[in-house]
Amino acid sequence: MAVWWSMSTVEMGALNMNSQRMNHKLNALLRPRSIAIVGASARADGFGQQLLTSIESLGYEGEIFLINPKYTEINGRPAYPHLAALPQPVDCVAMAVADASLPQQLALAAQAKAGSAVLFGRAHGHTDSGETLMNALARIAREGDMQLCGANCMGFVNLEDKLQMTGFPFSTLKEPGKVALISHSGSTWSGIVGNLRQLRFNYAISAGQELATGVAEYIDFLVAQPSTRVICLVLETVRQPEAFLAALQRATARGIVVIALKLGRSVQGQIFAQSHSGAMSGSADVYDAIFERNGVINVRSLDELMDTAELFAAERRPHNGWIGLGCDSGGERQLIADLSEPLQLPFAPLSTETVTRLEALLDEGIEATNPLDYWGDGKDVIAPALLALAEEPQVGTLVMATNIPDGQDFTNVCTRALQTVWESTTKPVVLMGNVANTMSPAECQRYRSWGIPVLMGTETALRALKHYAQYQTPSLQAEQASESLNRFDPERVGHWQQQLVQSARQGQSLQSMGMLTDFGLPVATSRIVHDSDSAIQFAHDIGYPLVAKIESPDIAHKSDVGGVILNIQNDDGLQLAYARLQAVAPGPVLLQQQVRGTELILGMQQDAQFGPVFTVGFGGIFVEIFKDFVTLLPSDSAERIGAQLQKLKTYPLLNGARGRAATDLSQLVQVVQRFMAMGMALSTHVQEMEINPLLVDGARMVAVDLLVIPKKETP
Repeated sequence: MAVWWSMSTVEMGALNMNSQRMNHKLNALLRPRSIAIVGASARADGFGQQLLTSIESLGYEGEIFLINPKYTEINGRPAYPHLAALPQPVDCVAMAVADASLPQQLALAAQAKAGSAVLFGRAHGHTDSGETLMNALARIAREGDMQLCGANCMGFVNLEDKLQMTGFPFSTLKEPGKVALISHSGSTWSGIVGNLRQLRFNYAISAGQELATGVAEYIDFLVAQPSTRVICLVLETVRQPEAFLAALQRATARGIVVIALKLGRSVQGQIFAQSHSGAMSGSADVYDAIFERNGVINVRSLDELMDTAELFAAERRPHNGWIGLGCDSGGERQLIADLSEPLQLPFAPLSTETVTRLEALLDEGIEATNPLDYWGDGKDVIAPALLALAEEPQVGTLVMATNIPDGQDFTNVCTRALQTVWESTTKPVVLMGNVANTMSPAECQRYRSWGIPVLMGTETALRALKHYAQYQTPSLQAEQASESLNRFDPERVGHWQQQLVQSARQGQSLQSMGMLTDFGLPVATSRIVHDSDSAIQFAHDIGYPLVAKIESPDIAHKSDVGGVILNIQNDDGLQLAYARLQAVAPGPVLLQQQVRGTELILGMQQDAQFGPVFTVGFGGIFVEIFKDFVTLLPSDSAERIGAQLQKLKTYPLLNGARGRAATDLSQLVQVVQRFMAMGMALSTHVQEMEINPLLVDGARMVAVDLLVIPKKETP
């Protein structure tokens, strides 16, 4: 059972930090003491006027300067012709100008020693010199040592300093909360910040295109704020992988929970990400692995994000990883059970004492179990039944699952029960609404004011509860692969690097089994032959059955062209196979001793964001059909690799199912580690690499095919 972080981790982290303004390089952007609006306007429908109204709306106490040569005064404030005319440099410049004017105005801001700027426009197009606007703006910011929010963003909200830096102000924002938000999507940012569930933020940042300041730097800033307890991410991509991972480590060190919704998981979604913000979305499987290793809670929808954030923002912490749930509907309990089973939601087993206590409350025929349906013939036992669950030692979090419609007496009954239970236990008490749009806003606000999270919808609520109950703080100690597996002969490594360079120049793959042998990986006994007599001699040396394959660097997938012949039993069959392969692709033939076993695939590929990553899965010719694989990272330990292998749907085949020999898992892990070490040793020259299949039969493991796609040489 996973263990939650201790309460002291978060609270002591906050106590040890200076509660005043922290010294951070993003202060000029996100906590500015002075703001200039370039393009300020007196027109009510002008963006510059909307921006001014927004900045003033919450009572921002910093200085505000208005820039527009057409005015001398706007809304009673003096207007200046340009930034150089200001009495002092400003921390932040808000650009309320057309895209074409952005490079000039940002250059003027840099010359005026402004610390940062917010770019709301799309920055689409080119300068007169032909440079893209995005490149020009990024260059100006870099040369001027400026931080930028955007372009193509909605700005940000800083409720700590009563600042709405956005052209579309929110009327619902009040005091700051403990949740922070970073979103690549501006519309999503608006929807989350404007939520009606009283989920309050300290900072909410619409990151846009990250022309100068990226998600990693925003996370670093948010981690430094004492009020931050939860950071929500809505990501299209990660543009600064190393800095991103380092920022996650700092969040872990402070006990801050990070929740991420990764957009662009599908092929079409990745295309949309590219067209939307120029983001290379990257492999969803790699992001899943990165998030898992770094303790990031990985959600699949905005509602799940909101439910999860509300849970983690609450003051109370689970006493353990088990859940106790009570509801008032047999049908809804069935729905909860149906949705919980694939999630493996940890419902607490009930002690004999708790069962006896519940049986004394429940109507005849109602089973005392968890999840509990306490509604029988209409007798009100909600509060005592929930208290019995709450006082069960195995229960760490108590959930009441019901619907709270306006205007019903039953709603008042539920409210009284919730208040009684909340005041009688120190454990978290959570309300889960099964039909989100029937939940009374007034009652939900009441519950939240007490400190009770209200989750909106069965499926997202259960997913959030799974995250909540089983969250554990990731270890700050980085996993390390075995050093002994990384010690390869430099001459051999250099030899194969050179072979890969030559293959790249020729536009060919590399398929030499000798590479595997040189790196200590087990291979099937094999020989390359150039005529049928040599083939017969090899067969007499090692015996039948044999496998014959085309040996050609120009054919990556031999089975697809009839280039693999199995189960060759005698000399006549071998001569016939040799002739058939010559008809397909004249040239040398690879002969191998035929080995049987469960087929696995070991793969390596270069991820666009995170570099070399590895996969292990069900192999053979149907690998693309079954898609049963796990993703591994270079730093994964032997324990992590073994745990990942056991997640494969086909793992029972390795574990002795149907009379098969049980695999020596530790030996398989060593083979995987050696393959990964080989991949890292050659990673600067390899684009993709796979062993398919690796045949596994008990303690016997041999590779029978290798395909390496070298990296193309850059001009």
